[in-house]
Amino acid sequence: MKPSQALNRPLIYHIGDNTDTYEEDEVTRRLGFRIGNLGLLIAQRAVSELSDIPQICSLPFTASWLLGLINLRGNLVPVFDLFNLLQFQIDKKKNQKLLILDQGESAGGIIIHQLPEHLSFSVNDSLSSLPPLPDIIQPYTTSGYEKNNQLWFNFEHIAFFKSLATKLKM
Repeated sequence: MKPSQALNRPLIYHIGDNTDTYEEDEVTRRLGFRIGNLGLLIAQRAVSELSDIPQICSLPFTASWLLGLINLRGNLVPVFDLFNLLQFQIDKKKNQKLLILDQGESAGGIIIHQLPEHLSFSVNDSLSSLPPLPDIIQPYTTSGYEKNNQLWFNFEHIAFFKSLATKLKM
């Protein structure tokens, strides 16, 4: 099975596995990843892929949060360091992976330090209002959930990647 297939396969939810039981249409299943303490949810129909970090070709005179480009099956994919962009501290020696969101010309890579998680949310987990988030990412986190005292936000990665491209042109 390809990594993208594994990351996007549906989760099997067994009634009775948890003390909470929900009707099937009340449960939202998502794949999420963390950047520091910020939990971001990948869009439900988005293609995603997880891999070891390949050789990244750096681009001179660009922002420090743009690590460079990789060649992914013939497509040049930008790789972003969101820890740097959001000014989060992280131990760089931790096990890093590359999370690629989308495919083709819309693809973008993000360095992550923890494996993505399969999550299930009920209607009761929805946040009525969002807490303050870093200005650069706030417009792309439209709604969220709280589960086990952790916050997770719906992440509009395509619009976010486009906004980063605009910042590079300045």
